[in-house]
Amino acid sequence: MGIQLPPGGQVSADGRWQWDGDKWVPRATAMAPMVPAVAPAALPANNGTAVASLIFGIVSWFACPIAGGIIAVVLGHAARAQIRESHQAGDGLAVAGLILGYAHLIVFGLVVVVWFLILGGMAAFLAVLGTIPAASPSP
Repeated sequence: MGIQLPPGGQVSADGRWQWDGDKWVPRATAMAPMVPAVAPAALPANNGTAVASLIFGIVSWFACPIAGGIIAVVLGHAARAQIRESHQAGDGLAVAGLILGYAHLIVFGLVVVVWFLILGGMAAFLAVLGTIPAASPSP
């Protein structure tokens, strides 16, 4: 015996489809289930300075190293002060901008120090070998 099909006139559980004997067809008078409309809760807006701090913190790693890091740090501190006063959202964004800005400035500073140590060490080593003439004390 084959599959038993619903008899004609049967309506789906959601009330939108009706069996016509061969196939399910949309009902002309389909009633959508009654769902109460609930307005979404208003969330406090993110602080724009905090967003800018995060953006400059990210950009400092790729495009403008020193300026981006300094701007990210300055904007991050300013955003946290504004957030404390206005109770806006975005403190996490400001902290992320501060972390990225400070981390970039520290890494960039360490790279500069290591670079000068390497170049200075090479210059001292070559001076000891005699390939760089030493400055004479007399003219």
